[in-house]
Amino acid sequence: MERRTALLLGASGLVGSELLALLLQSDLYRQVTIFVRTPLPLEHEKLQQVVVDFARLESYERYFNVDDVFCCLGTTRKKAKTRQQFIQVDYEYTLRAAALAEKCRAKSFLTVSSIGANPCSPFFYQRVKGETEEALQRLSIPSLHIFRPSLLVGKRREFRLGETLAGWLLCRLPFLFVGKWKKYKPVDASQLALAMFYRAASAANGVHIYECDELARIS
Repeated sequence: MERRTALLLGASGLVGSELLALLLQSDLYRQVTIFVRTPLPLEHEKLQQVVVDFARLESYERYFNVDDVFCCLGTTRKKAKTRQQFIQVDYEYTLRAAALAEKCRAKSFLTVSSIGANPCSPFFYQRVKGETEEALQRLSIPSLHIFRPSLLVGKRREFRLGETLAGWLLCRLPFLFVGKWKKYKPVDASQLALAMFYRAASAANGVHIYECDELARIS
């Protein structure tokens, strides 16, 4: 079986760092390229780090000539400071990356969205995620995979008090997440990364959207 190539955006984040470890450990991939703003303190024989300016993403088109593009880009309203900056990262960068993947004939594009993503949502965060999903589905990528996790838990590089407290509390109240509430259960970033890895390996064509409660089954 021919070994694959991958491009990962967002390798320094919570999910991206977990996914990077999986890609580097797997015999399925012979080369893994990551886009970073600052080089990561990591060396591996099949790892290629490319320092990029995400505002000029099209300048790095040649790196999208891979089998699988994983997009783990994302920010928060607090970190982005303005709605426009949030839209720039979560909508514009993601969509531009997908368009480049389409242009370079990548076999699959896998991205992290959010539970409740809906272009008609009254909530800004879920609305932007929904609009992003909608725009992605208008592209002609052979295999598109969209993952909708709820609250992500794991060891972040930066400390987020609200998310840390919420994750600690909700993980200790498993009885809340049964029946129709099951999909709201917090999900570990490593579980999401594993689900993304497995779905890329499946090479299933078409558009696939995974709700949070499906991640455990996949991984």
